[in-house]
Amino acid sequence: MVVLGAGGMLAARALIDRAGLREQAVAAVWHQTGRVLRVGAIQVHILPYPSVSIRDLALSDMADGARPDMLTATGLEARLALLPLLRHEIRLEDVRLTHPDLLVERLADGRANWQVQPPAESDRPPGGVSAPATRWRIRIGSVRVRDAALRWDDRRGHASGAVTLSRLDLSGLTGSAPSIAAQGNRLGDPLAVVTVSGQFGPIFMPAPSAWPVRLQAALRVDGREAGSATLEGSLADPARLRGYDVGVHATIGQLTDLNRLFVHANLPDIHEIDLTTRVVELGRGDAPMPGLRQVRLRTGAIDGLPLAGGLTLDHLAVDAPTPADHVAIETAGQYAGRPFALHGTVGTPAETLAAVRSDLGSPMPLDLVLDAAGGSLHVGGTVGGGQSALDTHLTAGRLALPGEVVLDHLTADAHLEVRNGGDVRLSGLQLASTQTSLDGELSFLRHGGTDGVPLLNGRIHASRLDIDALRAVDGAPAGAAPAPSPSSGGDSADAAPLPFERLRQAEGDLDLTADQMRLYGEDYHTAAAHLVLRGGRLTIDPLHADGSGRSLDGKLSVDASGPVPRVSADVHTLVLPAEWLAKAFDMAPMLRGSLQLVGSVQTEGSDRAALRAGLGGHVGLSMVKGQIDGNTLGRLLGPDAAAATRGTSVALRCLGVHMTLGDGRAALDTIGLQTFRLTVTGHGTIGLARQDLDLHLMPQLLIGGTGASMPIMVAGTLLAPQPRPEPAGPGHRFMLTIGPPGSADSCPDTLKAAREEQPGPAPDAAPKGKGPKVMDVLRGLGLFR
Repeated sequence: MVVLGAGGMLAARALIDRAGLREQAVAAVWHQTGRVLRVGAIQVHILPYPSVSIRDLALSDMADGARPDMLTATGLEARLALLPLLRHEIRLEDVRLTHPDLLVERLADGRANWQVQPPAESDRPPGGVSAPATRWRIRIGSVRVRDAALRWDDRRGHASGAVTLSRLDLSGLTGSAPSIAAQGNRLGDPLAVVTVSGQFGPIFMPAPSAWPVRLQAALRVDGREAGSATLEGSLADPARLRGYDVGVHATIGQLTDLNRLFVHANLPDIHEIDLTTRVVELGRGDAPMPGLRQVRLRTGAIDGLPLAGGLTLDHLAVDAPTPADHVAIETAGQYAGRPFALHGTVGTPAETLAAVRSDLGSPMPLDLVLDAAGGSLHVGGTVGGGQSALDTHLTAGRLALPGEVVLDHLTADAHLEVRNGGDVRLSGLQLASTQTSLDGELSFLRHGGTDGVPLLNGRIHASRLDIDALRAVDGAPAGAAPAPSPSSGGDSADAAPLPFERLRQAEGDLDLTADQMRLYGEDYHTAAAHLVLRGGRLTIDPLHADGSGRSLDGKLSVDASGPVPRVSADVHTLVLPAEWLAKAFDMAPMLRGSLQLVGSVQTEGSDRAALRAGLGGHVGLSMVKGQIDGNTLGRLLGPDAAAATRGTSVALRCLGVHMTLGDGRAALDTIGLQTFRLTVTGHGTIGLARQDLDLHLMPQLLIGGTGASMPIMVAGTLLAPQPRPEPAGPGHRFMLTIGPPGSADSCPDTLKAAREEQPGPAPDAAPKGKGPKVMDVLRGLGLFR
């Protein structure tokens, strides 16, 4: 009774003396925290219980803080405990703050405004507040907050944000296990609500001590349950948020819901997340680092991963039961519409986190298997740490590569090393498939060339190489499918600069050899090509292969070292698919088959139009046993030849064209073409820029052993030829000749001129047949019905 009475008198005295109460509170906060407390009007009440109400409350921020006050509120109401007053302690219970605004911040140097530092004993409170003879302390037992604004700015962790706390209840703050119950939402989004409840460690302790932590959180978005999390463990240094060791279990229905809380996170679309992990602090000193003691992650479908466009996962499983276990990964999904499955292991949790944080600056072992498109890729070794070393093994029943290249029944092995962040060495390459068998080694040095440009060196040797089978599509030989139509870009496409500058951005030296090679039905041996790129100059010399009846032999040079690129080619014999040339010159596909080139050309320019206009030299083109588009040939020769060109494809006995290039035109001194129903000879010119025609042709229709011919001239362009009869008879009359075609076969002479007397395959035997009647010939020409 004596104690209660004394406490009551002391309380009454203190409450009645509002100025003294203000000074004692300000001084107590100053001596406990080093912060300045500012209070406005104070009202005190004795009945029905001792209480105090304050208007306009503010607590100063730390030095260099973002604003003067860490906490502001328009009002405070609290009950005052009596007995603690006997110990010169102001203990407030059931503290109710009105519209508080709290800023929580941490500077880049690690200082945080929730860390308080009591002043020295000799320091006096600011603002002329007199320090009482006996120091008072302030204790808060419980707090109730409604409609609070909470902002945080973590410059060290690069995180900031603001929330509205609709409810915050803190109780047992003077005990050893205070509790919290809170509900809030991101500022401006009241439909993304987070609730938190649980317990943490003591706040008002004489000396800092570790905190036990037990918290539960839940997220509701648009009125539905979106996720939950539990956290349980300990915090060794609560003031600095250091020394944590906590277990976390989180479930999230859809990860993108968290974008409602973290608007700049741009989180991917991951469904049905279930994560169990233990997080500990591994860093020391001023470099804290979170580490994982265990991990168990399960997800549903994953879409929209950053830096991985076109990748979707059906599920993902990640497991590391102990810190010593390697992280096991298992997933399946699709990339660019193609299914795949991945499983294997990477480093331990510590190794994996260190590699991720350092962008592979620290080493991490891995052992992964990728199954896709009927094949499997096994990669094992170490990545990161400035030196990666991987052994790879690839198997595939059928592997499709860019450019309509396919490999069947493939097995491949190689050792890959990456050093200095970008130098790559591929050694021990062994590849075998139905189409080829090869070995070799390559090296790519990121700064190994002149003036620090990348350098690619190496050799590839094929014991056998079937290029026809490599370019097969669904079992059809290369060239069976029509090439694309010419682009509609017109003059703008021709004037677009070609990427010659790329030749100045890298250097290289490659040796390519093949013991046996098959190209467009022809077999070759001892094939070799040597590519050298130095200072913007690309040279392919030699380009050689020996075949049966002919050899491939040529030299190509592209000089992009100067302001105007120069291109030259010397070809004794070169065999290319006709479709390749049509695509290279952006022309409609007229020929299909193996096209033999001979000659020497030179040109210069930065775009297609300039290169065509500057062409000089001589070129011969020839083909046997190929095909020509009948409709295109019919447009070139006119309706009189329609009977021999009708259809989409016409078999060729031979084709030969020889030309001299210069002054923007191609002068064709030899034109020869023969199908089994049509022979065409002639000469003329073609404009290299506009592809305008001035051709003089003699088509001869073959019907049995008899033929009919009429000279024609062709104007217009390659895309739109304009044929018409040419007056070549006496008195400039039109002339139609009907009779046997003669015993001489024109193919040998045509091919000899087009090949510049280089060897090549012979055409099939000329057709033989019984000559029809004259009227049958005329009907075949379409002159009579």
